[in-house]
Amino acid sequence: MHIKQLECFVNLAETLSFSRTAELLYITQPTVTNQINTLEDELRLKLLIRTKRKVELTPAGISFYNDMKDILTRTNIAIAKARHCSLAFESNISISYDGNAEVKYLPNILSTFKEKFPHVHMYLKISDFKEKRNLFTNYNFDLTFTVKESIQDLSDVDYEELFTGRFVCVLPKDHPLTHKAIIKIDDLQNQSLILLDPLKCPSEMARVQKDIQDKCPTSMVYFGDGPLISYTMIKGNLGIAVMPDFVCTEDPELSIIPMDISDLISYGIAWHKNNVRDEIKGFIAITKQIYKIHKVN
Repeated sequence: MHIKQLECFVNLAETLSFSRTAELLYITQPTVTNQINTLEDELRLKLLIRTKRKVELTPAGISFYNDMKDILTRTNIAIAKARHCSLAFESNISISYDGNAEVKYLPNILSTFKEKFPHVHMYLKISDFKEKRNLFTNYNFDLTFTVKESIQDLSDVDYEELFTGRFVCVLPKDHPLTHKAIIKIDDLQNQSLILLDPLKCPSEMARVQKDIQDKCPTSMVYFGDGPLISYTMIKGNLGIAVMPDFVCTEDPELSIIPMDISDLISYGIAWHKNNVRDEIKGFIAITKQIYKIHKVN
């Protein structure tokens, strides 16, 4: 089974006309017939019912069309993208990160990198803590923006800290605790709490959350998949949230107040030590420089 067979079948399933399919694909009608016959033989399925008056899809043909149309579309997109990359780019780098809140200077980094390395294709992916680590350790990504603790046990990885984060409490503007300059864990007693899913967050976050749960045994706890969902839950009056400050975005309906928690979270960029390509070094240098400028300012 090959692409030409699938193209013939999908077009024929939509036109229900051998002659029209031949016109659309710029081939002869006997070629269309041969492609369909070969496809049915390979699949050992009857996909079409053909009479002198009409062409119809069999139940198997309808099922096969519904699946193959999406696959063929994705295949053609992939081919087009690959051809574009082969013409426009000489190499590529892949980057994983958590989200726009954590890496707020990423647009600036990408723009600067593109100016200095115009022939390098960039692929970016947002993923949660565990998926990102797995993809990075399996060399699916060249670079990853991450918390230090998630990669410090990897011997073949280098890490550059970009900033440190602290824990904060996010709560509605009219909440009684908003009058405090700093919130202690004891203040969370009997509060409804929104915490990040411990299976999807860094271990230092999970440790702090476990400490909060141990010290506030009477508090109701909800778990959210991420900061955005947590914000929605806060606005829905389900509770108040504790999270690192660098994942928090400004929201006119919510207050962000520091927590009396001494733990700091190191956040930075990591890369494989044996990946010494110029574009990797360049991306790291640009990232460090941009964060350094913002720290100074």
